[in-house]
Amino acid sequence: MRLYRLAYTVVLAGFVTGATAIDAHEPEENAQHYCKLFSKVRDNLSARFGSNVDPLTRFSGVDVICDHKAMVFRQDVSLRSSDIDRDWVARRTRNWSKTYCGRHAAFARAIRNGWTISTVLSLADGRVLRIDAACHDAEA
Repeated sequence: MRLYRLAYTVVLAGFVTGATAIDAHEPEENAQHYCKLFSKVRDNLSARFGSNVDPLTRFSGVDVICDHKAMVFRQDVSLRSSDIDRDWVARRTRNWSKTYCGRHAAFARAIRNGWTISTVLSLADGRVLRIDAACHDAEA
């Protein structure tokens, strides 16, 4: 639930920027289209940098690295490594994947075309946790 509000905002930003206009039948051009889409998402979310997603999570930015086909959300989380177990990570991973694979086709196509959509969580004790969205055919 911690990432839900941010992920929802990102999905809405995708709708607002015209993400549905991306055509998966043009792979050579997709990288440019996805780069443009993700850059618009980043720009739309820039006003939210530093804001609280929930009582434990602060949104600290989005990086779009087009030559590496990556969009990375950064968040500071007021949890320590000892507060997080495998089940917590598994739930966050499922939620993150569902957000980007099941709620908007353009994001799922980008992932299937080699893009990585990640969230990097900086924990209170200095540990960094990265979660990548993974799309499977059943989620499309």
